[in-house]
Amino acid sequence: MGFLADRKAGHEKACEDAIRAGDAPRARMHAAKAAEFCFALAAQSQGAVAASYAATAEGWLEIAEKLASAKLPKTAGAGAPASTPAPERKAAAAPQPDGGGEGGDGSQFEVATVPDVSFDDIAGMDDAKAAIMEMVVYPMREPDKARAMKLKPGGGVILYGPPGNGKTMFGKAIAHEIEAPFFYASGAQLRSKWHGESEQNLSRLLKAASSRPVAVLFLDEIDGLLPRRTAGSSVVDNRIVTQFLADVGGFRESENALLILGATNKPWAIDEAVFRTGRFDEKIYIGLPDRAARLGIVERAFSGVACEGAVDFAAWAERLDGYSGSDIAGLAKKARQIAFRRSIETGEEPEVLAKDLEDAARTIPSSVTPQMVRQYEEFNRQRF
Repeated sequence: MGFLADRKAGHEKACEDAIRAGDAPRARMHAAKAAEFCFALAAQSQGAVAASYAATAEGWLEIAEKLASAKLPKTAGAGAPASTPAPERKAAAAPQPDGGGEGGDGSQFEVATVPDVSFDDIAGMDDAKAAIMEMVVYPMREPDKARAMKLKPGGGVILYGPPGNGKTMFGKAIAHEIEAPFFYASGAQLRSKWHGESEQNLSRLLKAASSRPVAVLFLDEIDGLLPRRTAGSSVVDNRIVTQFLADVGGFRESENALLILGATNKPWAIDEAVFRTGRFDEKIYIGLPDRAARLGIVERAFSGVACEGAVDFAAWAERLDGYSGSDIAGLAKKARQIAFRRSIETGEEPEVLAKDLEDAARTIPSSVTPQMVRQYEEFNRQRF
């Protein structure tokens, strides 16, 4: 394996030298050869080591593909030394990965306008709304009282629960309620195969959001960004978690109000250190909508839509127990589509019939199983 590792390192350095010299064809050849030796090393390794070599190989193949059409400026001599190996870092003249280039200060994750979704648009979630009011809204409305209790607006909140129940919408509603800039990023958007790039993306995002007097930062799929660290964890995962913990700790003394929301469908997959005091102090379970919430979703879905008198929203709210919010919205949309199609075929004015809802229900079952609900209940019992 020593021979393969030496050949891999040699082609990596040769690729960097070619990039610095502006020689894209030669750089592409060495990138492809580096991938070849990475795959060979993966074949002779096992477990996490093999997976790491394979991931690095894929990174070199991607670089090779980008170099096929890249126009590289000559930035240094052909033999210029490189400070760190690629593709685990972004070479000086290499094609930029996602998150690099323009907007690399983290501002590319800011939603252009304050979201128009308010708490009034969200059915249920009373406990979650109350927690946010105490953490952000009330301290901003009554700053003197908050200071007297040594409380400042902002903090960290984990929103977890089955998919399709409005966690992202809830984050947007918070930004609307406090009229604050809204930053959004998913774990997949922040992660990068380039050495150090994932941590830099996360750090730039946190700094961009915390630089505002008031801001909401929504980290979606946070389990993919801050996974539980184990003996088999990748070096990248460990670095990202460490960077996040360090950056969040550094913002505690800021006078600005930053609310960090982390959303996940898999809270058990998040690193334990993330839950400790000073990071995500509040953990809010966003479960399946209760009857009142289901009724609100149904009524909103058919607001302004012609429905025959036999359509009983209250009965459907009872019947849809066990459905997620997105399931209910999808069922209502399907019923409207059925009614629309019938109006096209008959030439009549579109109207939703009770039968349309029945037909829609047969094609759209609940996406949340009892087993999934029990898993969340068990997590809540053991962890909180």
